[in-house]
Amino acid sequence: MTAERDRHRSFLNSPRSRRDAVFGGGAVVAALGSLSWRHAVAAQATPLAAAPGSGLLLVQSFSQGSLFPTQGDGDILPYTVILWEAAARGFFFVDGASGAAGVIPAETVVSAIGAGDGQARAVLAAPMTAENDAAASQPVWVLQLGYGGLGSDPDAVTYQGEPLPADEAAAWLGAAPAALPDGPQDLGAGYLIIAGLAGVDTSGGAGVRLTMDMNMNTR
Repeated sequence: MTAERDRHRSFLNSPRSRRDAVFGGGAVVAALGSLSWRHAVAAQATPLAAAPGSGLLLVQSFSQGSLFPTQGDGDILPYTVILWEAAARGFFFVDGASGAAGVIPAETVVSAIGAGDGQARAVLAAPMTAENDAAASQPVWVLQLGYGGLGSDPDAVTYQGEPLPADEAAAWLGAAPAALPDGPQDLGAGYLIIAGLAGVDTSGGAGVRLTMDMNMNTR
């Protein structure tokens, strides 16, 4: 375990209050299915008016993570997410506009976040964990991302963002997300889902791309 990981976990092992889960596991799946469907419908109905990247849904899995208020002074984004055992897994994507799906490297996505227009929204779904806590709750948080990068830890990815206004987040997700934590929060295995990110190359040069028909059969 590296010094960076040790430093964050020293914060994360401190006692903290528990909160009820915003969604159970089944409700998370339903919400994400609704999200991808909305993007697909929008892309079909108004393909020219849709925002760049609005038809693209990206999913990254991780084994554990950290969510905490960004530390430091100056003009920085207020929240940081570090995901471990994530980079090598890449991102699964579904492109509602082109009817394609596949897997692309994590570097492709984090580079697009850094060069993007700040419109990328992320849903972070993972159980909160604590020492000797067998009943971890699983909230869902929403952030608007402004930074993504590969961490100094091997296979880690770091993101920074700011809260989406509560009413906008609830309308987008279909239910109220969890309140972002006041202090460091450590996470178990989960998923980061990104939508609205423009400039992502899904052509398959360094990944896998499948073209799907309307019945979701490969061709």
